[in-house]
This record gives sequence, structure tokens and C-alpha cells, in this order.
Amino acid sequence: MTVRVKIDELYTLAFNKLHAAGYPKDVAGEVADVLVHADSRGVHSHGVIRVEHYCQRLQQGGMKPDAVITAEKIAPSVAIVDGDDGMGHSAMIVATNTAMALAQENAIGFVSVKNTSHCGALSYFAQMAAEQGFISISMTQTDTCVAPFGGAERFWGTNPIAFGFPVENAAPVIVDMATSATAFGKLLHAKETGSKIDLGLAIDENGIETTDPHQAKTLLPFGQHKGSGIALAIDALTGMLMGANFSNHIVRMYDDYDKMRKLASLMIVIDPSKFGGHNFANMMAQMVSELHQVKPAPGFDKVQAPGEPQLTYLADCQENGVPITESIYHYLAGKTE
Repeated sequence: MTVRVKIDELYTLAFNKLHAAGYPKDVAGEVADVLVHADSRGVHSHGVIRVEHYCQRLQQGGMKPDAVITAEKIAPSVAIVDGDDGMGHSAMIVATNTAMALAQENAIGFVSVKNTSHCGALSYFAQMAAEQGFISISMTQTDTCVAPFGGAERFWGTNPIAFGFPVENAAPVIVDMATSATAFGKLLHAKETGSKIDLGLAIDENGIETTDPHQAKTLLPFGQHKGSGIALAIDALTGMLMGANFSNHIVRMYDDYDKMRKLASLMIVIDPSKFGGHNFANMMAQMVSELHQVKPAPGFDKVQAPGEPQLTYLADCQENGVPITESIYHYLAGKTE
């Protein structure tokens, strides 16, 4: 069962729970904003379902409540953000702002992030940059739950990657995807809602595909060898570039709650105004317009740009509230079932 919760109320519930657990007001506010961003766009795997985990990790010593995030410029267009074992959402906000400042000055900003934790939906940070007229490419490593192509056990994380593009007089185009066939959080959401998953997304302990989220032990990569290869590239560009961990060496999200996770991420921001003087956002608007004119395939009403279904979902949430499972709502509201 689900309940509909107004966006502002959902933010307040998440903020209050995080702040009561020991996170400073500014951090609790940033994290709550990223989580509600995800839920209100239908990405419930990265929404307030994660609040309980963040609180538990802090309480057991696997997160610093008073982390001091720093940014060190090491070249004209390059910086390193040290998350100081705090919340990944806050570290990525610093990284995005730093990368935008570098891009404004030097056309591109390349910012690596280290010593951090789960940062939530990358689309949030892509939107941050796109709304300021910048192009962005962001990625992060995660603990392993994905089988490599041809494998029957975990080796890769879901290792998501996102792109953000400004569009003149319209919402940005946001491409945000995991390199797995689905996000692990969607298995959690399926368990929470009692629903099945599609074939081709996960395998059981014997390496056999399953539709039962309770039997699913390992996710599959998207596009078989393609997703597996991109997952490798993301681990190399994040954890390995920062001399951090990779693959099965990464501290697991839902285990070892007393250990700092030491994750690494990457934010690249490009200032399109520095390239040739043409109006990039205007060309993006033209592209989206022409994309909409493509004849739809059977079963589709319209060809959409990436991110447009999420905007439709957001409009519904703004009018009717965000659908949240009753158990999550009761946890956030401090109610007993």
C-alpha cells in the first residue's frame, strides 16, 4: 500500500529524521533535497527509502556527522574534493559547484571526489549544472551487486553515469542510468511493494534469472558485455583514479555499518559558450523538437527525450503528492503500524 505525501511534507519528514539522527542542518537539508528529487521523479530506489540506512550508518560509526568537505585545485581545470567520510550528496554538491566555477574560467572543470559515501541520484547534480547553462558528465562507483558479462556472481557495482544538457526555454535533457540492467534500489522497492521484477534484470544464488526480488542475489549488466565494460571504465575513472578501492574491495552499503565507505566519484562540467560561440541550448531545443516529430513505434504515443517521463511524473507529484509505501511513511513520521 502507498500513501500520497506532498513534496514539501516529504522533504520535512526526511530532514527531521536525518537531523534527529545527528546530521547537521545543512547536511540533512541537502540530503533530503536529493532524496525528494528522486522520489518526485519516480526514482524511488534513490529516494527516502534510503533515510533509514543513512541514519543507521551514522549511528554505528560508518559516517562522520561533522565532515569537513574540502576542494583542492591541482591544475587550471582540475580539482579534488575530499568528502572527509561524510555524506556523498554534500560532497557531490561541492564537486558540482567547483566544476562549474572551473568550467566558467577554463571551458571545462574536471573534479574527482574521494572519501565519500552514497551520493543519491546523479540526475540531481546534472540538473544543477544544466540549469546554469553547463553540460555535465558525472559518475560514481558503488559496492558490488552486478555480475560481469558471462559471470554468475557479483563483481561490479551498479556504477551509474549521468549526462546533463541545457535546453533553451525548456527543462534540461538529463540522461541518468546505472550500468546494471536495473538499480539495486529497485529490488528493494519491489520487495517493499510486493511486486515482481522483469526477466533479464537479476539472477538467483545459482546464476539463474528470476522475477522474484526476494530470490534475486545479483543484478545483470545492461546490454550484456556493453554494460559490463562501462562499469569497468567507471570504476577506473573513480576509485582507481583516486587510489581508492574497486569492485569487491569496496565497503558494502548494507553491511559493515561501522566502516567508512571511501567511495569515489567524478564530475565533469563543460561550458558550451566557450566552444565556437554558437547557441548550444538553442540547438538542443531544436534536437528535442525534431525528436518529438519522429513517428512513434506501435505502443508509443510519442517519442520523448531522456528525462521527459520523469518530468511528467513530477507534475503529477506536484499536484497529487508523492506515492510512498506506508511502511516508509510510518518510519519517517515516527508512527507504528
